[in-house]
Amino acid sequence: MRLEAIIGNAWLGGAQVEPVRIHLNESHIARIETGVFVPQSETHLALSPNEVLLPGFHDAHLHLITGGLQMAQIDFGGATTVDEILERISAYISTNKPERGQWIQGHGIEQTEVSVTRTDLDRVCPDNPFFAWTHDLHSAVSNSSALIQARIDGAIRNPVGGVFERGRDGKLNGVLREKAAIYVADQIPEPSPDELHASFLRAQEHALSLGITCASASVRHGLLNAYLNLADSSDQVLRLNMWKVSTTFDFEADRFEKRNSKKFRYVCFKGFTDGALGSRTASFWQPYSDDPGNSGELLIREGPLARFIRSAHREGYQIAMHAIGDRANSVVLDAIEMAGSNGIGPELRPRIEHCQHLRPRDIERFAKLGVVASMQPVHCTADMNFVRPRLGEERESTSYAWKSLKDAGAVLAFGSDWPIESMNPILGLHAAVNRTRPDGFPQGGWHAEQTITVQDALLAYSQGAAFAAGWEEQIGKIAEGYLADFCVLDENPFKINPCDLHRIQVTRTIVNGQSVYSSPNSSRISSSIR
Repeated sequence: MRLEAIIGNAWLGGAQVEPVRIHLNESHIARIETGVFVPQSETHLALSPNEVLLPGFHDAHLHLITGGLQMAQIDFGGATTVDEILERISAYISTNKPERGQWIQGHGIEQTEVSVTRTDLDRVCPDNPFFAWTHDLHSAVSNSSALIQARIDGAIRNPVGGVFERGRDGKLNGVLREKAAIYVADQIPEPSPDELHASFLRAQEHALSLGITCASASVRHGLLNAYLNLADSSDQVLRLNMWKVSTTFDFEADRFEKRNSKKFRYVCFKGFTDGALGSRTASFWQPYSDDPGNSGELLIREGPLARFIRSAHREGYQIAMHAIGDRANSVVLDAIEMAGSNGIGPELRPRIEHCQHLRPRDIERFAKLGVVASMQPVHCTADMNFVRPRLGEERESTSYAWKSLKDAGAVLAFGSDWPIESMNPILGLHAAVNRTRPDGFPQGGWHAEQTITVQDALLAYSQGAAFAAGWEEQIGKIAEGYLADFCVLDENPFKINPCDLHRIQVTRTIVNGQSVYSSPNSSRISSSIR
């Protein structure tokens, strides 16, 4: 049923919620009245006194089909010992009974907590090639069978931008860093089109249950057709802002046909400047504190990146660059500044994805160069325990610095990086406002000077993300003329104790004026007032 009106408390972008009646004209917001009203039709949705209507959350950075595929694999999240990892593999084999030689895959190994090698894996999985990504998706681990399938032996050399890790005995231990992981991953049979389609639907259903109505995601070549085949179809409910991954930074080779509808936007390139903090491949100006001979992996320099950005901007393509370490962020900012010398740039909203660790001098450059800071608050609370050992106290102080970026005038766009972290935007809201995990650790917040208000965090999940996607005149606000994409929360985020923000639940999600998800506790659509 398509709704004609929604009555109750709504967040219109300010510091509080207010009572409203929102009139809908099919897929759009027609008119907003303030005040207390009662439903008058069976097409009116009346919220309970505790519920709050928000614009649908926009996850500004995730990996939908990848996450959907992983939902059918072994999840190693929370495993802190080798025995726990091996128990999960054994349980999977016992339940699924894979045929000899069939690949077994997993994800979510937290390499900062546990080190597992091919020797460990061979104990429980000798007859099947095994491959699992680490938590950050920048490293992987495989067993001997997988290395044999990939024709990798002790004579192999490290590829540019990757490492085949070896033990103290000099032998390969099955740990694969960055591009070395691709050597094994490429041996895994490609999912069928039907499997990719089913994975998208799984991921979309999960997103809608969390109040997400729009998602921005990078896509590598192998998954591109799966997304393009879904574009603007009846199976696509989420609005999608897709970015094509470039690994060569050759604009002519990577050029693609742009698409831009109300449901599907495909006008952006995604590139990688460095790796990740957990695997010590994020690129820094100074070496890692716990690995003095290593400053990370810089995957492209300023000059070539500037030429690529200039070519892309000249033809109206947007750029989104992965950068985690402070050197990687400096390189991207320098390249954007160099590329903008021809007067083209900020209006195309270049983005830096993650921008986790910054030099103080670079923080103000985001706003000056018109660069969107696309950040994932849950990364902060997931990583905080190992930031100081990796980087030391000084560099830690400007890590995950969303408050400093906002104060300097940068546009914030928040997301999750799912499936690396939880997709739940409520957990991101909690992390942004408190800088703590849901259990309250650490007391008072990790670098609490970087906390932001509930209002600013919600803006980053709505208006900021919409601006970053070029959709700020269509979504991200509850305003007349905007698309009728909403989510309903069971509690008011402005009134609840900030430490309890993580408890909030989504009770309903609405896209184009139609309810696409409702929890058992959601308010019912009125069955007419008689």
